[in-house]
Amino acid sequence: MKKKIGPIFSILREVKNLTLKDVTSNEFSIAQESKFERGETSLTIDKFMILLENSQIALDEFNDFFENYSLSEEYTFHEELREAHRLKDLSRIRKWLNYWEKEVKKNPDKKYLDLNCRATKIALALTSGVSPLNEDIVFLMNYLEDIKQWGRYELWLFSICQHYLDDNMLEYYGTDIFKKSHFYKNIHQNQQMVIRTILNLLNSWLYRKNLSNALIYINRVKSIGISIEFFEEAISLRYLEGHYRFLLGDDDGKEIMIDCVKDIEKYGYTQEAAELYQEIKDL
Repeated sequence: MKKKIGPIFSILREVKNLTLKDVTSNEFSIAQESKFERGETSLTIDKFMILLENSQIALDEFNDFFENYSLSEEYTFHEELREAHRLKDLSRIRKWLNYWEKEVKKNPDKKYLDLNCRATKIALALTSGVSPLNEDIVFLMNYLEDIKQWGRYELWLFSICQHYLDDNMLEYYGTDIFKKSHFYKNIHQNQQMVIRTILNLLNSWLYRKNLSNALIYINRVKSIGISIEFFEEAISLRYLEGHYRFLLGDDDGKEIMIDCVKDIEKYGYTQEAAELYQEIKDL
């Protein structure tokens, strides 16, 4: 990953028509910057921040470009795992599990590798419809409990675990989620992750037919607000609101759910639509 940062910064510098001298501003050598952009050396954080400042590139802008351009291992892993769960693709999840198990053996001191491995085991169990090992759930939850502020990684880990938490634990973390993610809340992708997490919690409460808690989470999502570009999250909220109304005894709730599925179908999500139509039929 480190070798990619320099070349990717080089792309952004050239797009802005800036020279090596422009971005270093005599604060460190052009030769060092040139080697960095070729991926031959790394820079200290202080020097990298100088480059961003002199290029008028915000750190979150660079990070977003980096993730989309390089498709880092972590980014690819999270997206593929989410897609594999959606498609019930057990073979793809098993490939990732095999990969992380090998990485843990090679680098036993790197905690995040063990976390990824256990999260993949839980995702495999969830997709297979079986119960995961309790020790894996406990390991991840102990890690999350020790973290004072959650970023995207911690929100992702919680989304993997939440299906197996009892009502008390789900209520505890659901109430705490705003405090846990407050520090990072202004980062665009983190906002999306927080909204997805709360929608998943809302879905869990509806599945458990706990309507008082479900209403709390409907209002929490509305208090945050869903940006116009978060199409999937906006449709999910409307669908879950329809489900809530149906469970209250309002027949119009089911019609709202069907309208949401029609919108999803219109945008080409045929498999997801078929699954939701079946879910509505089973109500």
